[in-house]
Amino acid sequence: MNNYAALKKVSNTKFRRYTGVTRFVFDFCVLLIRAYFEQTKIKEGRPSNLSIEDQVLMLFEYYRENRTFFHLGVSYGLNESNVYRTIIKLEDILIQSGYFKLDGKKALLDDKKIKGIIVDVTETPAQRPKKKDVISEILSVLPNKNENIAAKRNVIRTKYNLS
Repeated sequence: MNNYAALKKVSNTKFRRYTGVTRFVFDFCVLLIRAYFEQTKIKEGRPSNLSIEDQVLMLFEYYRENRTFFHLGVSYGLNESNVYRTIIKLEDILIQSGYFKLDGKKALLDDKKIKGIIVDVTETPAQRPKKKDVISEILSVLPNKNENIAAKRNVIRTKYNLS
């Protein structure tokens, strides 16, 4: 299944809508991963049935759509464990490259970058029924058990002349 070949034909805006990244970022990821595979040249088992472009596309579909590994596997003709291993491997390669690394916790704790915090505290009143009214309405609709039992006893007594 060559999903990337079909996606080549769409416009740049549709490509970004589908993957969540521009073509430049996508091609850059493909170049980084291809360079990594050429440098290592370590044969890790059987070669993949998917091209590097399809593997990167699968990675971005996973991020963009939050699809499960099972659904991605069905789309690409793989087992879900193979999809998981491929995505983890590509994530590790991209993180090790240094281009796609997020700042650590210390960068988030740096107060110099935060200039202010705006908190929206407006309240919107919601109409909710009172609990007592709802319970009384439910009880008024339900038949009284004692009345039903008494009515059944009277029917049985009159039918069989039991007094």
